[in-house]
Amino acid sequence: MNLRTARVTFRVWRQLVRQALMRDLQFRSQAWTHLGASVGELAVGILPVLILTGHPGTDQAIPRESVLAVGIFAITTGLMDCFVTPGLRAFDLAVRRGELDLAIIRPVPTFFYAVLRWIQPTELGRCLTGFAILAIAIQEFDIRPDPHAMVCVLVWALVGSFAYCAFWANLAFAAFWVRSVEPVNELAAAWRGSGQYPRQFFPRTFQVVLVSFAPAALSGSYPAQRFLDPSSSLVLAPVVLLASFSLTALVWRRGLARYDSASS
Repeated sequence: MNLRTARVTFRVWRQLVRQALMRDLQFRSQAWTHLGASVGELAVGILPVLILTGHPGTDQAIPRESVLAVGIFAITTGLMDCFVTPGLRAFDLAVRRGELDLAIIRPVPTFFYAVLRWIQPTELGRCLTGFAILAIAIQEFDIRPDPHAMVCVLVWALVGSFAYCAFWANLAFAAFWVRSVEPVNELAAAWRGSGQYPRQFFPRTFQVVLVSFAPAALSGSYPAQRFLDPSSSLVLAPVVLLASFSLTALVWRRGLARYDSASS
């Protein structure tokens, strides 16, 4: 991407954000409905966590990790659902209707315009709820994180968000090969929910999958573990990021080549 393309992309991104904000402000009742639904979804999600960790035989360290995981999960998924997942959900329809042609001829990267142009600012309300949960958890459990722990949480939360978006994108890009991937989007959204539960709740095989092939844990429970135990190295973070982006770039190029050949 050259400098001129980068400038055009930034201007387009700024206009997309402005348009999304104006849309939500114009339909305020719908915006409040979306905001309430996102917060309500988070509240429903935290109930099973509190029930499971409140069992008398539960390790005392797990409730702390569980509440932290829910807070971090709320922040990361709020960001995902604001900027990335709306475009991934709409990608299937764009391919089937031929709307991807409009993205290809735009003077901006096709991936950017096809995936990142649908923005829902109301989803950021979930981030505020997540920060509130973190603040309550830190005070309630008397957690005193050091700067290294804070850096670990921030890095792994960002890496986990990017990694899961890349995983979801790989599933959405199956639209290049199959008739419809709408059920796959629902599967990706449901699987992501496992990231708000401590990994100790899952069998060993699932724990490995949750931090590798389908990295839902990287957007919630794993950063929460690093909050309490920042001893693990950050060396793996760029490796995870590079592997995720490389695979997604490969799937995207293969799919786009197939789409071009099909429409030529």
